[in-house]
Amino acid sequence: MKLVTGILMVSALTLVGCSSAKKADMSEEQVAKSEKEIKMEAPDYVIMEASQPTRPAWILDPMLGDEVKERKKSRYFVNESKNVNQRLCVRSAEARATSQISREIAQFMKNSYTEATQNEGDDATEYMEEQLAQESQTFLVGAKSLKTFWEKRRYKEELGAEEDKTEYTCYALVKMTKKDVEEAVKRSRRKLLDNLGDPEVKKKAEKALDGAEKAFANLEKPVQLEASEDEE
Repeated sequence: MKLVTGILMVSALTLVGCSSAKKADMSEEQVAKSEKEIKMEAPDYVIMEASQPTRPAWILDPMLGDEVKERKKSRYFVNESKNVNQRLCVRSAEARATSQISREIAQFMKNSYTEATQNEGDDATEYMEEQLAQESQTFLVGAKSLKTFWEKRRYKEELGAEEDKTEYTCYALVKMTKKDVEEAVKRSRRKLLDNLGDPEVKKKAEKALDGAEKAFANLEKPVQLEASEDEE
């Protein structure tokens, strides 16, 4: 463990040393970005324990967490959580991964709508930004936790952490059949249209989101979510 810590410390010091020579020619924004990248490259923690020897590939590519024969008929969603309690950490990650489904549905519908209509800020986009993800949660049927992974991390100030502390970081992979995904999107689409009072906006939304069920269900990669205020 001491050897691992020593290697991480040397790596961090080397990266910081190389970057400091460039700071004189950089703006404050560039310096901040550079320091953030360095911190990402050099972990500010050591791993004390983990649920398996190596970090699973499905964290970055959710489809890799299931058998090949299952991938064509399913969609996969991943999220993470942190907690000082391992059990609560895992449960939170599973809940967040399930919530990820409704958030991706809402984001996908918003992307499809704005791309087709070039409209931002009307009743449809505002509803998709503010309410649809939350209401779509009630349409999620058949979502189940497939796999989990956790690491017990000791953060150290000497490695760049804000404080010395120990906590778990957990990841969860949730699976949902494409049939159930299509039904969830269909119900979300219907909910959106029912809440649009302007006939013209409703007509645009109906046309823009035609076929959204299958399009979303057949995606192989996660939908890129816009950061919410509490995530920034």
